[in-house]
Amino acid sequence: MKLLPIRAALLFCLSAFGLFAQSEVLEVLTPADNTLQSELTLNIVLKPDKKSIDNIKIITPIERINLGVESKKETECKNISLRLGENRVAIQAYKNGVLVDEKIRDIYVSSELYHQFRYPPQKYAKNYFHNEANEKICSKCHDMSVNEVVGVAFEDITKSNCYACHKNINREKYAHAPSANWLCTSCHKESKKSISKYLTKEPTDASCFECHKENEELWRSAKYRHEPLDSGHCDKCHNPHSGPYSMFIRKEVNQICLGCHKDKNIEMMQSQNSACAGIGDGGLCIECHTPHASNRPFFLKKSFDEVKK
Repeated sequence: MKLLPIRAALLFCLSAFGLFAQSEVLEVLTPADNTLQSELTLNIVLKPDKKSIDNIKIITPIERINLGVESKKETECKNISLRLGENRVAIQAYKNGVLVDEKIRDIYVSSELYHQFRYPPQKYAKNYFHNEANEKICSKCHDMSVNEVVGVAFEDITKSNCYACHKNINREKYAHAPSANWLCTSCHKESKKSISKYLTKEPTDASCFECHKENEELWRSAKYRHEPLDSGHCDKCHNPHSGPYSMFIRKEVNQICLGCHKDKNIEMMQSQNSACAGIGDGGLCIECHTPHASNRPFFLKKSFDEVKK
């Protein structure tokens, strides 16, 4: 006979002896199971039965969180960190140190920049948080209204009504100005669509060029345009909130370039005296190539002969 996993066996035994509540003692309001997203942070909102639970633990692939339970609050919420790809999140409810309920949520974080994370399994689908039902629940503890003044940065960013739940989106070294100043509706426009109140435009260049008009005029007029720019997916290389590298790029410059251009084998190019041979000596692709647009082939900043010199 196939043995049950230890955790499942424990819950079975508790139930059999009447120690495990038959009714649901822990409800996960968000996220839905099999959620697809592109951010590495996620808000979890829980509704525990306070009589049956005195502690909650959240276990992710990269962290373990002891959430606790506050008797005066109807719901508990926590922002967690995730990794690219599949994340199994276990939310465990305890009473007097005994596990009484557990919920599992599978979350997939996709990325256009990494081929292995570009195509999630079919079971995953986008789920949006900011709808009337969810906001009604959260409004008991949080002010869900938008308190921004268009174009005016917060002197104290903690005063933004978005800050408490979304502060981790700016945790990286370099933060994009709208995000750093908590002018969220610069990109997340208020919408009456039922799926979410704050959808962004797709593709993202429509939002980017509202501020970067000069760049749009320059790049659109160029003879050659790099695919991410030409398709409007600025967020393929840039994180619109924050990133570990200058200009909010998602990886180090050469990792981004060679991640797509795998045919550009550095050792082979060096042996052929290619103009790109300097990469092997610590040079960057963008020393010769522009990542956006150029009037020269291969997005060169100078003519090929000038580059070889």
